[in-house]
Amino acid sequence: MVPSALNPTKTFWASCAFVIITTLALPFVAGYGTSLFQAVVGGAWSVVATFTSDTFADRHKLVVWFIAAALNVLLFAIPAAAFLLTTRGRWPVAGTLLLAAWLLFYIASLFMLFPATDGP
Repeated sequence: MVPSALNPTKTFWASCAFVIITTLALPFVAGYGTSLFQAVVGGAWSVVATFTSDTFADRHKLVVWFIAAALNVLLFAIPAAAFLLTTRGRWPVAGTLLLAAWLLFYIASLFMLFPATDGP
């Protein structure tokens, strides 16, 4: 029996919620950010501009940040779901630790690792 604190499914959902919350900090990133930051924010702007127009995407930041939150959690959740599905039955404690390690690496990649020095 796995302790409730080490439940991989709960860890997955809590991690996804944390990634969504970190999207609130993205508007305050100075400079060019990181490569992952540019992929998330630039990708969100591109999606909004594709379906509407460049001008709309420039003027309606709330829509762009909403799409950025969805893209942010999607980029995190695809590998995290693979970790969850492969480890939750046989190695639940290892799966929980793997999900926590992936969360830390993802957040570090979003804000600190792999700086984008050349601009978008």
